[in-house]
Order: sequence, then structure tokens, then C-alpha cells
Amino acid sequence: MEDNYNDIHANILAHLPEKSLLRFRNVSKQWFYLISSAYFSQCLNRCSMFPSGIFLKMHHSSNRPIYHFLSLHGKPFSDSFRSLTFVDDSAGIRILQSCNGILLCCSNRRIGENTRNYYIYNPTTNQYATIPKPGNRTPNTIFGVILAFDPSKSPHYKVVFVRSSRTFNHLYQLEIYSSETRLWSFSSEVPKFNYSKGAYCSGFIHWMTNSGASLRFDVDRERFQEIPLPDDWNQHANIRYFKESGGLLHLILTNGRHSTRQFDVYEMEKDTSRWFVKYRVDLDALISEYPEMVRSNSGPSDWDYHAFRVLAVVVSKENEGSFLVLHIPGKAISYNFKHQTSTLLHDFAPGCTHIEGCITIETDDSFPYIGTLAIV
Repeated sequence: MEDNYNDIHANILAHLPEKSLLRFRNVSKQWFYLISSAYFSQCLNRCSMFPSGIFLKMHHSSNRPIYHFLSLHGKPFSDSFRSLTFVDDSAGIRILQSCNGILLCCSNRRIGENTRNYYIYNPTTNQYATIPKPGNRTPNTIFGVILAFDPSKSPHYKVVFVRSSRTFNHLYQLEIYSSETRLWSFSSEVPKFNYSKGAYCSGFIHWMTNSGASLRFDVDRERFQEIPLPDDWNQHANIRYFKESGGLLHLILTNGRHSTRQFDVYEMEKDTSRWFVKYRVDLDALISEYPEMVRSNSGPSDWDYHAFRVLAVVVSKENEGSFLVLHIPGKAISYNFKHQTSTLLHDFAPGCTHIEGCITIETDDSFPYIGTLAIV
């Protein structure tokens, strides 16, 4: 009877805003334990797996990176996350990755990789965990680090490090930290690859490079596999975006020899068998409305002729509501795929357009926010 009671209440409460849930934990001990439980966190994430905002890194040179919060639902632009202060780290803290509501962060500047701290942070609850360092590590280099967290499958997460190998037989090795066991596991059979940029989606870490190389890693089975390329991939392809949204993997390519006014958004099949064109984008109307997007100091054949960066592909439950978030000179814009209409989300600085084609936020500086009560 009590289990049914908890199930009913959990499914009702899971539809409420996260701020309300944090307050409701004080209603009673029963509600506190229910809302704080791993079970409720899974219920909440089943109801809301879509971002409501984006953390934006605004400056590259500062010792303590500056972040702003861009709402995707018309709320005012916020600098409440201007700096990450959940822990006192003298080097400052920067975000490396957002994954289903929790953030992978690290010390911004340290002398020597062995002194760098890594953190898992839940911005909704303001809770964090410091990832312990593996014992008996010799100095080495990190080539990539990815957070793997899928609350629809498990309340636990893994952090996968690709490091230089301790042996001469292999160039790389994996170090994997599990929040469930609080232990590290190690693997030495790692293919030679560029692991600097990756994306986690539905149990797999995916990597791609402009050269056409592609690879994925099954986090649970700890196996590497090649992944297919889009059918129209060519040697002039330029990866403009490669991230996950709503449990789906998306890829945007532009051709280095053609205008970037029109491009396709690819989506990976759920069985990861192939890429297909999910959306077709035409920015003609947007460029007419914001002519500052055209760089006068470059030619139409330049891959960067139009000044914009893709900050996010946002998939909604109703497909016709899915959209792009673009950064154009001085502004953040949403672009609806179906209706090919745009909406101004925020004007960063009205005077910014005097800088020729100024783009201050890169694709890698955007981190989607999904409200979650996940325990880190």
C-alpha cells in the first residue's frame, strides 16, 4: 500500500518545477525521503529530459571563467551562475560537459595534470562530488574525458578518461571511475584516435573528426566499435556541431567550398546503424533580418562567411517544436526547424555589432541545462 502511495505521489510531483520540489522536501519527512530518493530522480528525468536553458562560457582568458544562464523559455537572462563557487578551488572551475542535468567540471588552471581536480556538480540542488584520484598514477597526459550518465537506466554515472599509456605497447589507456562502486577500472587496449571531442548518448561515447574518422565506446561492455558516416560525407566536410539532445545524437556538417546558408542536421538512428537527415536548415530569412551575420572581409565560398555558431539542437516532445539555438554577432537566436522562423532569445550587447562578425561564444562553450534532483 505504501509503495503505491509513493508511486502515485512520485508521478504527480515529477511534473512540478525543480525549485518547487526543493521547497516541498520540507513538507514532511516522508516527502523529503521520497523527493530525495534515486527512484524519484528517475521519475523526474522520465518526465523532463529536455533542456530549459544553456550555460554559456563568456570569456576565455579569465582565470575564473564567467558563465551566464540563457533561458530557452522567455525568462530573463541570468548571471546567477556567473562563476562556479560550489567548492573552493584556488585555480577556479570550468565546465567540461553537461550530461542529462549534471555537469562535469575541473580546476581551470593547474601546473601538472596530477594536481587537477575533477568534480561532478548538480546545479539544481547545488550538490557536488569530487572524483578521487587513482592510486599509483605516474605522470601522464589526458587526451579526453567524458561523463556518462543516463538517469533513465541508472542513478549512477561513470567518468571515462583517455590517458597516455604507462606501457610501450599502447599509446592510450582508459581509466573509468564508477559512482556506484566508488572505484576505478583500467583498460589498456585503446585504438589510436583523436579523443579530444566526444559526445555521450544512450550508453555509448561517440567521437568524430573532420578527417572522417569515427569511433564509439560501449560504456557498460567496455568495447570499441566503428560508427558509420553520413552517406554524403566528403573530404571537404566541416563538423559544426556534434552533441546529444533528448537521448538522440545530432551532427551538423558544412562544406568548406560552399555557402553556409543552407545545411542539414543529421540524426543517428536509435540502433546506431546509420545517420539520416532529420532537419533541413535555410538561414536566408535570418541573414536578411540580421545582415551583420555576413562577414565583409571574406568571400561567399569561405566556410565561415556567415557569422554564427550552433549552441544547441533542442528536441521537443512534439517534433514541430524542435529548434536550433544560434549565436550570431551580439545575440542568441532560436530557429524553428519546421516553420523556419527565428526568435530573439537575448541581446548580449547592442554595441557588439561594430566588431566585424564578432562571435564571442563557441559551440564548445555551451552546456545545456536540464533540471534534475539526481544525487551525485
